[in-house]
Amino acid sequence: MELLVPLLIVAAVIVTASLLQKRYPQIPLPFYLIGLGAIVSWLPFLPTEFEFEPEAFMVCLIAPILFGDGRVISRKELLEYRKPIILMAIWLVVFTVIGIGYVIHYLIPAMPLPVAFALAAALSPTDAVAVKSMTRGRTFPKGLMAILEGESLLNDAAGLVSFKVALGVVMTGVFSAKSAALEFLLVALGGCLIGLVIGAALVNFRIFLRKRGLEEVHSLVTIQLITPFAIYLAAEELHVSGILAVVAAGIVHGLERDRLQQTTTKLHIISMNTWSMLSFILNGLVFALLGLLLPEVITGLLHSGEASVYKALGLALVIYAALGTARYLWVYFLHNDFLPANHASAKIDMNTNRKGYALAASLCGVHGTITLATALSIPFHLSDGTPFPLRNTILFISASVILISMLAASIAMPFIGNSTVAEADSAAMTMKEASIHLAKQTIQFLKTEMDAMNFDATLAVTKQLEEQIRIESYGSVKLSGSYIRELQQIGREAETTRLCELIDQGVISPQLQAVFMMLHKPQSESFFLARLQYLWVRFKLNLLNRKMKQHRREGIPERFRSVSEMFEELETIETQLQQAAVTAIRKQKSKKHKLEALLVIQHYSRMLKREKQRENECSEAEFLQQLRMTQLRSVQIRRDGVQELEEAEQISRGTVHELLQAINYEEMLILDSGGEESAPC
Repeated sequence: MELLVPLLIVAAVIVTASLLQKRYPQIPLPFYLIGLGAIVSWLPFLPTEFEFEPEAFMVCLIAPILFGDGRVISRKELLEYRKPIILMAIWLVVFTVIGIGYVIHYLIPAMPLPVAFALAAALSPTDAVAVKSMTRGRTFPKGLMAILEGESLLNDAAGLVSFKVALGVVMTGVFSAKSAALEFLLVALGGCLIGLVIGAALVNFRIFLRKRGLEEVHSLVTIQLITPFAIYLAAEELHVSGILAVVAAGIVHGLERDRLQQTTTKLHIISMNTWSMLSFILNGLVFALLGLLLPEVITGLLHSGEASVYKALGLALVIYAALGTARYLWVYFLHNDFLPANHASAKIDMNTNRKGYALAASLCGVHGTITLATALSIPFHLSDGTPFPLRNTILFISASVILISMLAASIAMPFIGNSTVAEADSAAMTMKEASIHLAKQTIQFLKTEMDAMNFDATLAVTKQLEEQIRIESYGSVKLSGSYIRELQQIGREAETTRLCELIDQGVISPQLQAVFMMLHKPQSESFFLARLQYLWVRFKLNLLNRKMKQHRREGIPERFRSVSEMFEELETIETQLQQAAVTAIRKQKSKKHKLEALLVIQHYSRMLKREKQRENECSEAEFLQQLRMTQLRSVQIRRDGVQELEEAEQISRGTVHELLQAINYEEMLILDSGGEESAPC
């Protein structure tokens, strides 16, 4: 119970923050999480006290988050921008630790130089979660986001190794540049190797189970969920970088996902949804925990008397400015190494672009809870038992730099986008444009492959795609519920009118009119009232059936022997009634409400289609089989189209993910339904 109640409180913070961000989206979600976490921690009646364990934090939160990010990161961009990513993730960290370390020692003379280096090392990594949260939905110069994401995934190892080296010097007073460089190479390369080996082994184990017919989706997803924890612990046990190990394993699992997603759709969808939900919870926990820790950090500084809050906050501002300046100068002078290969031929103002690019890279260097977790791992005492120098000041500066970097990024993002997007790809498609393009392309391919065998099935699928194009063209138009109900009423009245005409012509029995009116009466939106309506119809049908039996006993001639016979006749005339409804709706529809009319007519079209299939039941199974094959072919064409658009850089990675998610859902529905009459859109 001591752990459960705080977890429930943190979960409530995450949900509340998400609702607030939904209502007021101008403020980024991390600020809601941090603010609510801080408020909750100050409330005396809530049991939120817990002992923060940096190692447990890295294993339980950071490891799965980085593994999930490694799974979805673009391997193509990671390879294309490998040089600038290494420059930022390794060499910039070294430059920051040395340069900012001296700056901190100059600003705080009471802080020994090795301790200043340790603080600079803790501040050097950018946080993958913070970077993604603060830059989401923004447009930046070409390739910059790929570099920033790659940097944030890989620079933790360099920062942690530098921190451990500096901390070792503080504790022992011994430093060797050669041993430090050797340790860094061993930890980094060892972590990558462990991640690649164990990750590949687990992937091959899952493939082995699949080939042996032992595939069970939930078991395989469970194996995938425990993978980052196992790999991180194994790497740390071998004294190599657990961070780099889980990132490398995530990239390996991403390669497996790309290679097998077409043949394991259900597994891919469940895995994707599971990781999406887990990522949301863990990211929320990260920032909520930061908010919960802030009051403790402030209280620790006040009680220690090491420095006033205002002085420490001023130092944090200066140190953040120094960190930003170091990043700016680094990117500015190495700007040519950050550009894609085809950038040299572009006719733009290189000098202006260099400044804008460096400024964007500098302000996007957002720090997160990894920095605070690293600082919190500083021991309270040195080897000789004396207190660690200025430990509370280090914690306060670390927390302040995190908040300042996030605040500066959120304020500057709109201005950065406006001033540096001159290089952005204006030809990139939106989600709607890409969806329409893929649907049109699929229609063209299907029509070229049409033959006598799949003629009807191809027409059915292409019709659904054409309807999808029409609906997509309306964008985010708000549907009018009242107009839809009005059109439905027009359709019912047209059906009733046509039914009366058939009765007057002597084609059908007047008794059918009563049955028709009972069955086509609008159903109440209330479940309770709808249930009463259903019971009332059943009661009236039973009365009608009894009346018919009584007439038959009394010798009164009756056209039907039972209500079921009336239903059989009603089914034969449903087509005429539905066609009359469609005709009436088309006459009444307005230009303002084309989409509402299209949706109502589409409903009648599906019913007409089912009636047509009932008339030819002998060929229904064959038609459904052809329809299923055509639907799956449509899915494959669109999946290939997404890959082509991605390779041509006409759509963003976010659009690729959304399109593939929709396509995978459609494929799963087709496979699970066995190819029902309508093609999902």
